[in-house]
Amino acid sequence: MVKFDGIRMQELVEVQDPDKDGGITLVFQDNRYLHIRVKDGKLETTSVPE
Repeated sequence: MVKFDGIRMQELVEVQDPDKDGGITLVFQDNRYLHIRVKDGKLETTSVPE
């Protein structure tokens, strides 16, 4: 799971409410974001920065 190495062991600062696509956004220290949503029955994630 190399994709998530940047947020591993980082402090979770905030969980943002669901947005227009129904996903949630996890905000970690150092301004790292992980957006999670369900699409076609599967989890889809987007991380910034990747």
